[in-house]
Amino acid sequence: MVETLEGRLKWERTPGGIHVSIPVRRGPTTAGYVVLVIIWLTIASVHYWHLFSSPSIDSPRLMLQVIAVGIYVIGFFIFLGWVAWTVTGETVLDLDSNQMRIQLRALGIDLSSRSFPTREVHSFNYVRPRQFWALRADTDPSTSRIRFTVKGKYHYFARGVSQSEAFALVERMVEIHRFPGSGEQYWGAVAK
Repeated sequence: MVETLEGRLKWERTPGGIHVSIPVRRGPTTAGYVVLVIIWLTIASVHYWHLFSSPSIDSPRLMLQVIAVGIYVIGFFIFLGWVAWTVTGETVLDLDSNQMRIQLRALGIDLSSRSFPTREVHSFNYVRPRQFWALRADTDPSTSRIRFTVKGKYHYFARGVSQSEAFALVERMVEIHRFPGSGEQYWGAVAK
């Protein structure tokens, strides 16, 4: 049975461990960005529809317009990918005593997957959100994440997780496997 762990995090027990779903953090500007791009695409579509429907267009100018349309089409597909990720994207963590697997999914499709032997994973830390480049008094919540170490290398997951969500997640993970350097007594070290 799927339950809320903390904030946006959903989890359930599996036969040997846990399955945790961490949805993408949607920022307050998401809806504004969608509207802006739709207006931009509408204006461009109307402009190029009228341009290509006129009978008098010279060859060099036509080639430049075809290149411009190609750029708009590529931008449209990038926009569709961004919308799909923003609306349906999630990080999925599957943990048991043998393996920790982290997947990135959008539209239910596995975009990337990484697996680590559980015995080699250690030192979980919460990485605080960075400041906005233009506003020094505010932070960007989508830049926070959880950091861990495997064979001396840092790895990250759960982008946009809040501090309380990260603490609750790692505490639930420690119930499955006692990761060295992790758990309630180690959360004093918060990474920057």
